[in-house]
Amino acid sequence: MSNTFNKTLFGIILLPACIISIYIVLALSVDNSLSSDDIIAIKSIGVELECKKTDGQFDRELTCISAIQRAVQSIKDERCAMASEIIEPLEFLKRNYGCCYDRARFIEKAARYFGFETRHVFLIQPAYGISATNMLPLKQASHAASEILTSKGWIGVDSNRSFILINSGQEPVTYREAINVIEKYPMMHPREFFTKDIDIIYGLYSRHGNFHGRNFPGPEYVFSELSWNWR
Repeated sequence: MSNTFNKTLFGIILLPACIISIYIVLALSVDNSLSSDDIIAIKSIGVELECKKTDGQFDRELTCISAIQRAVQSIKDERCAMASEIIEPLEFLKRNYGCCYDRARFIEKAARYFGFETRHVFLIQPAYGISATNMLPLKQASHAASEILTSKGWIGVDSNRSFILINSGQEPVTYREAINVIEKYPMMHPREFFTKDIDIIYGLYSRHGNFHGRNFPGPEYVFSELSWNWR
């Protein structure tokens, strides 16, 4: 009797856990591969000359990254796409507007096309100063940006503004490093956002779902990038 009860209880617990796990993996994971549409969009922004041959030289890498950032930001309209609209480079170009998450996605895909490794940076001001609220829709101020791996290390690249995180010694800087000494980086705007308490979540692409093609509710992730949150 007791053994049967334990098996039943185990099954009751295991089944929902399996369903949730399958849902997270199949419905919420973001495909980070480059599609044919992505390549069309990337080629259309005209940065091949700056990015064709970086040869692991930091100055050339920086020239390429800057060119990608400028090209994406040449679309000036920063209106955000609706939650039901697809956030991918070609859709961004067709709409001719988009805010930080559109632009970060484009910057990252373009950088990967030219051989860089990237990771998506989700910055959020926790509601009531409590990090546990980060996944709840409590109207917290948030921002999407990118980090790109150069020959000298990871470098922060903003999506909406023209700043790239580099220190006075011309060394790359991550967002985690910069927000801890924000006074050294006056180029980081909007200032009222970056000078408040901020949590950084790598690999989180949206909290509500729907942005990247599957249209299921829930936070969308690139799982290979999540491990950076514990390194």
